[in-house]
Amino acid sequence: MYDLHNHLLPGIDDGPNEQEETLQIMEICASQGIKEILATPHRKDVNENHSVEFVRELLSDVKLKASRSGIMVDILMGMENHLDLDLPKDIVKGKALRINSGKYILVEMPWLGWPPYIESTLDEILQMGLTPIMAHPERMDVFHRDPRLLERIVKRGILTQITAGSMYGKLGTRIKISTKGLLVNNMCHIIASDTHMSSGSRAPDLHYGWEAAANIIGDVKASRMVSDTPYRILHG
Repeated sequence: MYDLHNHLLPGIDDGPNEQEETLQIMEICASQGIKEILATPHRKDVNENHSVEFVRELLSDVKLKASRSGIMVDILMGMENHLDLDLPKDIVKGKALRINSGKYILVEMPWLGWPPYIESTLDEILQMGLTPIMAHPERMDVFHRDPRLLERIVKRGILTQITAGSMYGKLGTRIKISTKGLLVNNMCHIIASDTHMSSGSRAPDLHYGWEAAANIIGDVKASRMVSDTPYRILHG
C-alpha cells in the first residue's frame, strides 16, 4: 500500500512534535503493509513558519534515522496545498509542492463555502499540465449540501482522495454515509490516512480504511485505491 496524505514530519504543522513519534508512525505504517508515505505538511505552515528547504532537509534526516532503525518504509516529499488565488503562483515559485516533484498535486478546499475562484483556479492548475487531487471531499460541508459540485469537479479531470477513517465511522456517521455514496458512484480514486499522530483518532489506519472500502465495493476496486493508483501517482 501507498499513503498519499500523511502529516508525519515533526514540528511543522499539527502533526507530531518530535521525531520519535514520527518514527512510531512509520513503524505502524510498516506493520499495515505500507511501502511508501507521501509527507504532506500544510503549505501555509511550511512557508509562514519554516521553508521548503528546511522541510526537505528534515525529511532526509527522518529517512536516515528510519533506515538506521530498520524501519522499511520510504518517505517522499509532497504538500497539502490550500486552494486559494495564490496557489498557481506558488507552484511556479516552488512554494507549493507537487507530489514527488511529478505532475500531480494535493489540494485542499476551503472548509467553508464555495468561493468564486475555485473552479477557475483549478482550471489554471490543469492548464499548467498538473492534475489536482482533492483531499477528503467527503468531509467538506459544501459537497454534502450539493454533491453535484463534486461531480462537476471530477468531470474536469480532477482526482479525489478520501480519508481511511471516513469509511468505517471514525469521523462520524454523516461522513461515513457520504463516503459510501461517493464510493458506490465511482467518485473516489485514492484512499489515504491523513495521519497526524501515532495514537488516538488521527493515528495511521490505511489498512482499516481499505478493509471497510472492500466491504462496499469489493477487494479489487478497493485495493486499486491504496496500491496501483497511488503508486502510479507517486512515480509518474
